[in-house]
Amino acid sequence: MIEAFKKYQAAGFATLPTKQDKSPDVKGTWKGGIQDPEAYRTAHGIGIICGKLSGGFECVDFDNHFGDAKEIISEFSRIEEVKEIFTKYSFPIESTVSGGFHLIYRCSTIAGNQKLAQRPKKEGDRWRPDTIIETRGEGGYFCVDPTPGYKVIRNDITQVPEITPEEREILLSAAKSFNTWNDTRKNEFEETDRPGDIFNTKPEAVEETRSALIGAGWKELTPELWQRPGKKKGISGTLGKVAPGVFYNFSSNGHPFDSGKAYTPFQVIGLLKYNGDFKTFAKELAERYELSKPPKTRSGNSPTGSTGNSKPKETGPELEQILNKAYIDLEIPVSKPPVIMRIRDYEATRSIDRRLFTLGNFSAVIGKSKSKKTFLGTLFLASAADNGSIQNKIIADFPENKQAVLLFDTEQSRYDSYLSSSRIPKILGYIPKNFGAFDLREYSPHERCNIIEFGLEKWKNSLGFVVIDGIADLATAINDEVEASRVVSLLMRWTKIYNCHIHVVIHENKGDNNATGHLGSAIQKKAEAIISVKKDTKKFRRSYVSCTLIRGTADFNDFSFIINEDGLPEVEELKMSEVMNFTEPVRDEF
Repeated sequence: MIEAFKKYQAAGFATLPTKQDKSPDVKGTWKGGIQDPEAYRTAHGIGIICGKLSGGFECVDFDNHFGDAKEIISEFSRIEEVKEIFTKYSFPIESTVSGGFHLIYRCSTIAGNQKLAQRPKKEGDRWRPDTIIETRGEGGYFCVDPTPGYKVIRNDITQVPEITPEEREILLSAAKSFNTWNDTRKNEFEETDRPGDIFNTKPEAVEETRSALIGAGWKELTPELWQRPGKKKGISGTLGKVAPGVFYNFSSNGHPFDSGKAYTPFQVIGLLKYNGDFKTFAKELAERYELSKPPKTRSGNSPTGSTGNSKPKETGPELEQILNKAYIDLEIPVSKPPVIMRIRDYEATRSIDRRLFTLGNFSAVIGKSKSKKTFLGTLFLASAADNGSIQNKIIADFPENKQAVLLFDTEQSRYDSYLSSSRIPKILGYIPKNFGAFDLREYSPHERCNIIEFGLEKWKNSLGFVVIDGIADLATAINDEVEASRVVSLLMRWTKIYNCHIHVVIHENKGDNNATGHLGSAIQKKAEAIISVKKDTKKFRRSYVSCTLIRGTADFNDFSFIINEDGLPEVEELKMSEVMNFTEPVRDEF
């Protein structure tokens, strides 16, 4: 520690000795730095004091509270303008005892300690903000190598580059874009079932928010990252990152938005296009969604004759329009939906590629707990992401404009979701750019539905295949007929509107082979295909796959897969298909 003290003193840094808990190991004040070498002899560690004492020293601290600091700093360094600065300077980067990182520089303009990005963390029944990126500036300090657990992993900490105030602002604003905590305050027009509340849940709300921001001079750097009017470099806000559809501004010059505040679509448009006249905007929304029209009643009751709150009946002209839209003209042929995935069967010396999934439909895999349903979904996802053959068994063939693949996991922890989704690149041997995985475990059923719909809308122009692992978590109760109808109606609407295939995962009842609850029954009645997975009772790594139901084509043959030593699903027919002399696969055009 004495040697480290002398090295940092020679580099122009003010230092102090620290205890094991990172607190100052001094009597009295440390503000001017501790310059007695003997004070470091028995110290656990050493810290560098930031600010003017060390020549404009500042540190950006990437905390590892959620176990993903490495992913965050990596993504941070890939932001275009940050990447340019990283290329220009040799920044020292230090790993910390908790698995985080310190990014170190000097600048003529710095400030005190700042919290740049926070993330929601649940404690008991309450959520609180937990800081993931912060600075150590004037009046602060941070522990450094050779403090146990701290190690400089890039460049030389005694050769700290000095950046310009403009470059510092780019780095800090980029760090702020990682904030996902928001305390959005809804106004009176956004209370439950009010016009603003209804508008915020609509898919068009996001597009109208984008249009309003662009119209006000904001620049869309990426779908999530935005730059305020008059700014030439750097990030000023995010859209849809702190929450679906929510705009978060962290610029002090982002008028009419306050710095560090989040805004709903209703609020963004109300501020930008109505100069804060939310009442007028709410009135127009009420007319748009026909909320101001009183329902026709019978004896003072609802339109259905009951005393409950029922949806007003459509008028005659509206029903006529709906009926015309639904009419099937038999003189005009309807095209077959494109087959986007097939399954290869092996029979004698020939192989047949049977139809499995089509665009505009949904399917389900069912099975008991721990039957490895998710592993089968992994094979489907890998095939879709690669748009090709996986293990000579699952063959994808998506149109060129329908190759985006999404996975929504509602059941597993974030770490388990990561392990599950990381199997796709392991199977393929590369990370597919058209694949995105999302962990929705922490949200309510209705929030999950809104988030999924937002994702479908966001990637609608290229979306082809979606897996929802844990469809039951979209319902408030799986044995509620109303909820079952709501969720299945969503699946049918989503697949038609976005012209994609949605594959869902649901458990089987313990006592039989049917999918769980009213929701499971509803899914089995409406799905294009139902696939069953059963685990081998004697060999725990093996599972059997069978076709329970498939509409409009022949069932595929039963097959099995095992979980290999790498933890990946491996179709057992794979070895047979490699050694047998099969003819060119016949495509079943059922």
